Amino acid sequence: MVEEIPDQCWELIFTFLNDGSDGEHNHHYLKSLSIASKEFFSITNRLRFSLTIYVPTHPFLHRLFKRFVNLTSLDLTCFCGDLDALLSQISCFRLKLTSLNISNQPTIPAIGLRAFSKKITTLISLVCSNIESIYGTDLFLIAECFPLLEELDLSNPGEFANHVNFLDGLDALSLALFKLRKINLSGHCYVNDSSLLHLCKNCEFLEQVMMMNCSLLTHHGIAYAIRERRQTLR
Repeated sequence: MVEEIPDQCWELIFTFLNDGSDGEHNHHYLKSLSIASKEFFSITNRLRFSLTIYVPTHPFLHRLFKRFVNLTSLDLTCFCGDLDALLSQISCFRLKLTSLNISNQPTIPAIGLRAFSKKITTLISLVCSNIESIYGTDLFLIAECFPLLEELDLSNPGEFANHVNFLDGLDALSLALFKLRKINLSGHCYVNDSSLLHLCKNCEFLEQVMMMNCSLLTHHGIAYAIRERRQTLR
């Protein structure tokens, strides 16, 4: 009976039963289905779109990327090894990733991100939240390596090296990321009215700006920036 139903139908059925989500619950759900038959194993592999990489996962990357051919999202937040080396290794695979999460790391892995960006050019979402030490050069790096980003989260870093350099870096981001729709700079205490205005002026598709705990912002500055981008901000 299983052989009489096309794979496309099973894909629709599995997706419908799981409400189309791709979280951890979905992964456990698909795992239970995959052991039912070889056909189900093949189908569920194609329905896996995200992968979380841990240190024990590292040696099996080649096997995992070969198995899950439709991956679009990688979560490296729990990886506590050499992130530069990991990203450089990932860049060697033919992946069409659209989302990368490297939160909860000591620093931004500049070498790894540069290698990653040279081979994987499809990224539109980058999350770098809760980084212990962030530098203004990191903003220039992101602006240079990922010009097609639509969503960027740099929220709640531990410490900054140089506030002036960060303002220049933020200006570079606003000029380079011409497709940017959402940005989270919560906890970036250097952000002021002028930098917010530049962001709203330069990013014509901007829909959402998160800037919690940015004490230099004023009500007047926020209102002025909103008027500048009122057609797209939600």
